[in-house]
Parts: sequence; structure tokens; C-alpha cells
Amino acid sequence: MFMDCVIAVHAGAGYQKSTKEANYKKLCLKACKKGLEVLKNNGSALDAVAVATMVLEDSPLTNAGYGSNLTWNGAVECDASITDGSNMHYGGVGAVSGIKNPIALAKLICENQSLKMSFGRIPPCLLVGLGAHEYAVANNILAVDPFSLISEKSKRVFVHNKYKVMNQKYSNCQVETPRLDTVGCVGMDKFGNVAASSSSGGILLKQDGRVGQAALLGSGCWAQNMSNDVAVAVTTSGCGEHLIKTNLAKEISRQLHNSSCPTIAITKCFNEDFIHSPILRNCNEKLAGALVLYKNKDYCEILSGHTTKSMCIAYATENYKKVCSHFQIVIITYGLINKC
Repeated sequence: MFMDCVIAVHAGAGYQKSTKEANYKKLCLKACKKGLEVLKNNGSALDAVAVATMVLEDSPLTNAGYGSNLTWNGAVECDASITDGSNMHYGGVGAVSGIKNPIALAKLICENQSLKMSFGRIPPCLLVGLGAHEYAVANNILAVDPFSLISEKSKRVFVHNKYKVMNQKYSNCQVETPRLDTVGCVGMDKFGNVAASSSSGGILLKQDGRVGQAALLGSGCWAQNMSNDVAVAVTTSGCGEHLIKTNLAKEISRQLHNSSCPTIAITKCFNEDFIHSPILRNCNEKLAGALVLYKNKDYCEILSGHTTKSMCIAYATENYKKVCSHFQIVIITYGLINKC
């Protein structure tokens, strides 16, 4: 049975200035259009979400690929992951430098899960640092000069905030509102298969070698064809450490599988498994966002929830209609959580 293809992207849960809102929307719509072209040409959901994510990585607006936040030592180290709901294969990369599109490397790792290796060896599903870079070069994934991934904006923000941290006169000052604009995508192809992706440059001034949720299955993304009628794809954004500890993407999928109402399931998950999670009881700010594709036999929904001030998303269907008879979108906004 053929279905309408669906794709949706986000440019991160966090805070985007209103003056830049139009630019973020334009970028997200461009990513959706590129992903939808793949789906309309009978491409897989995995292919489509990778292509859409690459569009977001190539933009200096986002904290992924080119223009990523810089580490404490001024480097771009990216995390990315992708998962295929049709077979539950996953590929992830962490703290990798000098790769133009980290999601392309994650996708290659995901697809290579099916390879048969000699002497009982098992294909890797997660590669980090230099090993990830070498794997990319060996498999013809585009490698670039690491400095070419540093945008003028990221350099300016890095210098400004590192000076504040190192200068004792500013020791009591907070780093400016953090960029949490990790990007991600969820999609469904004509065969009802789903996929999800996540890509990020990480937290500003992060420890070199730090790996965030965008690299990890269950934290950054999750996709699963649960049956012929039900499928779920999830991508997250926010504070990586919070999302890793709570495994939010997988928990959302679990709640959806056990509920008859997707909206109630996501609300319950944010409340029980994130905001009021005992793992985060000592955290004052609990920053997270999720973009979800939920397919049931009767309908398909795109849902988005976030505890941050904003989360920019865009979505499209095969017929270029924002809303059609069996496709709808629900936004669940919790507002910024200062104390819980």
C-alpha cells in the first residue's frame, strides 16, 4: 500500500531572536523541499531525512556542520546520528572534525550495519573523533579543512564568551543565551517506513571531545516501524546532558506505543520522564524539545513539544499541502522551565 510521504525538520529548541525568525523559517522550508523531492522520486525515508539535514548543516544559521559552536580550544567538533525505522539500524558520529556533512557519515555507518565482515567482526554503529574522520575519508565522505567550518558569527561569539569566562572581572557573569539550535528531521516514505536524524555542533565552549545527545540512539533520535499500521520517528534538541540522562527520544516512542492519544502521550513523557525525572532533580533549567512523526493506520501526525522559549519547525507532504485529510500537526508548548 502506498502512502503520502511526509517530512518535517526543526532548527533547534532554544532561543531565536525574532529578527531572525524569517530566516530560520526560510531555511527549514528549503530543507523540507529538498527532502520531499527525494521522497517524491521514490527515495527512502532514510535518504530524505539525510538530504534535508544536510541543507540545515550547510547553513551558518544553525549549530550543526558549518557555523557550529566552537569548543574551548576553538575547534568545530560535530555530533550526528540517523536511524532507519524499517530495520532499526542506527549510525552515529561524535566529536568529529573536518567533515562537511556529519549526517552523511552517520548515514553511511547506518547503511553499513548490513555488511558481513570477516573473522566475526561487527560493523561499528558509533564512531568518534579521529577514528570517525579516518572512516569518512576511507569511504569517500567529503572531508574539508576544519577551519573552513568556522563561520564569522561562531568565531565572534566564541571570542566574546571565552574572554568573559577567563577574565576574573566577569567571573560572576553568565555566558549569553546559549545556542541550542541543534537540527533534526523526521520523515516517512511511500511505503510507510520512517526515519529520524539529529545533528549538532554542541554547547558553546564545550570540553574538547565532548559528545552530546545528537550522536546517540534513543537520546538524539529514534525511529521504529512497530507494525504494519504504527510507526514513530523522533528527533530531539536541547541540553545534551539532560537528553542523554533521560533518553528522551526513546521514552517518547514508548509512551506513544502505550497510549491511544499521541498528544497525551507526549505531554506525559515531558512531564514524567523529563521535567519531573529524578535524574534531573538538581537541575534548575531543563531544556528540551522534540519533533515527532506518529503514523497510525488511520492518520499521520507531526507533533512538537519544547520547554524552551522557541522551536522552529517546518513540514510538508507529497501534495505540498500544510494540512490534508489524514495529516495534521499539533504543537505542545510548555514554556521555559526556570525551576521545577
